[in-house]
Amino acid sequence: MALSEDQRALLRLLLEGDTYTRVAEVLGTDPDEVRDRARAAASALEGANDPELPSDAVRERLAALDGTQVNSAPSQAPAAQDERRRRALWIVAAGAVLVLVVVLLVVGIGGDGGGETTTTAGADQEEAVPVRLSPVGGSQASGGITIVRIADQPAVDLDIRGLTPTGKGEAYVLWFVGSGGRSLPVAFQSVGPNGRITGRSAIPTAAASLLPSFDTAELTLTRQREAAAAVEQAAQAGTLPQRVGTSVLRGSLR
Repeated sequence: MALSEDQRALLRLLLEGDTYTRVAEVLGTDPDEVRDRARAAASALEGANDPELPSDAVRERLAALDGTQVNSAPSQAPAAQDERRRRALWIVAAGAVLVLVVVLLVVGIGGDGGGETTTTAGADQEEAVPVRLSPVGGSQASGGITIVRIADQPAVDLDIRGLTPTGKGEAYVLWFVGSGGRSLPVAFQSVGPNGRITGRSAIPTAAASLLPSFDTAELTLTRQREAAAAVEQAAQAGTLPQRVGTSVLRGSLR
């Protein structure tokens, strides 16, 4: 079975000096999960003639990590490999995020059309960054979002008004947009006659390390089928999707 792009990226990181712990910190998960993913990737690699990822080298590296992971200090990747490391970390994290996006699209867009997200704000908020959104393309909508972090869990509070109610097969999608248009879909919501989206939507822990890479928040009115196609295409490429749909609101994250 061929390796996925996120599996290849993970093995490259480990071969270049990263440890289960360092990768886990980036993904917001635990080292045991990274170890399991690495072993699964190594198993898929067995028998393949891959000059970039020799199976013997991968096997030896994982054996060394299994023997020294608990007590060893993280090694530093050479400066010449920094750019490749950043890209590989992006791919690995993007793969984890895409799993969540696919689940959202398969089980259906969140919300019942009443304009409320399913998660409510809590009282233990540690930090908050408000982002004002401006209308795009003649939209009559207004409002903003607030990026919050509660007990190391990032989330976004939405307070948006004046939206056109969604039709059949449509949803509003809040994207965090970065370089090249690569985007993280943060919230999916149908909207009813009141034209509002309010409430809180959690940001996947695996995506937390990607947040500094995004510079724009954008709300689009999107057909669910179009969103699903964008996610499927991104999954095949091992990266984050391009935003799709008609832009309604936009604001700077910087």
